[in-house]
Amino acid sequence: MTMAKGELGRSLGRVAMAAALLAAAASATANVLVVRSSGPSAAAYPAGKSLPDNRRIALRQGDSVTVLDARGTRIFRGPGRFNPSAPAPIASIPAAPGEVRPRVAAVRAAPFVPGSDASIWQIDAAQSGTHCLAGDGAPSLWRADASAAAQATLEAPDGSRREIAWAAGEESALWPADLPAGDGADYELRQPDVAVPARIRLRRIAPPPSDIPAIAAALIEAGCQAQLDLLVDSLG
Repeated sequence: MTMAKGELGRSLGRVAMAAALLAAAASATANVLVVRSSGPSAAAYPAGKSLPDNRRIALRQGDSVTVLDARGTRIFRGPGRFNPSAPAPIASIPAAPGEVRPRVAAVRAAPFVPGSDASIWQIDAAQSGTHCLAGDGAPSLWRADASAAAQATLEAPDGSRREIAWAAGEESALWPADLPAGDGADYELRQPDVAVPARIRLRRIAPPPSDIPAIAAALIEAGCQAQLDLLVDSLG
């Protein structure tokens, strides 16, 4: 049976429209980023894994997966199959028996503003580990207890040392202007009342990420775990 020319045109038009709608739907599918996982299925959902938000997350007993997207963070606990796009804010999920949720003391908000006060980009003077810096700006050193004046000694890879001073009431101190803060360089921060110095490896992220999911992905890739934890906890 031969299709009339007009009918053929309309049929092709419907096919083209359907294809366009499918393409639009596919492009509209957003992704979520896994930022934490534990339990038997952790290997299937490692931190840094990007998942389409229409993909089901299959979890077994003892599994816990935290995902992040533009809407914030959500925790899914097994057993069960879960839709990452379903609203499940951390605040609405009670802690499991015996679970202690971390508190963020003096939460450093506005994590996407490099160099601002109270930012995750500030270096925690009490914590060893890899620390990410946004862009090429000068780092600052943050302390949790600003009740009294304090001093510390910062030692560079070449052995040169600089003194750091916080006045009473100040949480942040600027990195010495004459001490390069190099990407991949290791430093030691010694404080008089702390037996073990903080060992800090710097990693620069350039250009700085412009949104929270991109920040989380960059922190995971660079191994800046403490900042990732602070970001995720503050969003919760």
